Amino acid sequence: MNTPGWQPLLDRISAESDPVLLRNLEVVARHVVEEVAGNMPALMATLVPHPEYRVWGASDSVGPSGRDEVVQWYTALEAADRNRLDYVIHRVVVDESCVVTEGDFQYAILGRDLGGATATEAGETIRPDDYHLVTHRTTVLWPISSDGLIEGEHIYAGERHRIRRRLESGELPHLGPATRAG
Repeated sequence: MNTPGWQPLLDRISAESDPVLLRNLEVVARHVVEEVAGNMPALMATLVPHPEYRVWGASDSVGPSGRDEVVQWYTALEAADRNRLDYVIHRVVVDESCVVTEGDFQYAILGRDLGGATATEAGETIRPDDYHLVTHRTTVLWPISSDGLIEGEHIYAGERHRIRRRLESGELPHLGPATRAG
């Protein structure tokens, strides 16, 4: 976890003294780290054998069901460089069977992959070969099994992706393809 956006989750881990709640927070943190790193074996090791994902709200996806579909889901995200993201967390809630995170997902996406959009929220023209900062507000419920593995994700997309602005060369190098980092 090397981005400032995850600091609230790290702070919550540091402050937790209950061993079950700490275990739940730590498995979510490991999951996020391995997703961003593109480490499929380690990512899948954080999940139960038959994970269930559900996507609600402002999304066209319903989410994958079962191990094979979840692997396909993450493989597709990685192929599109959407695993290299930042989740700017605003709130973390945890109990014995669930972790809840709320925040803004941030991505670097090429203009040509923005579905024909022509302008950013900042009023800039979208250029096909430039990267743009794209965000969306999301709450994720991470149900945790009694043995400390994630049962899946219930993702509540509060809005469609927003194309915030064009990214300058070298800006936010942790987002998008690793080649952006130089």
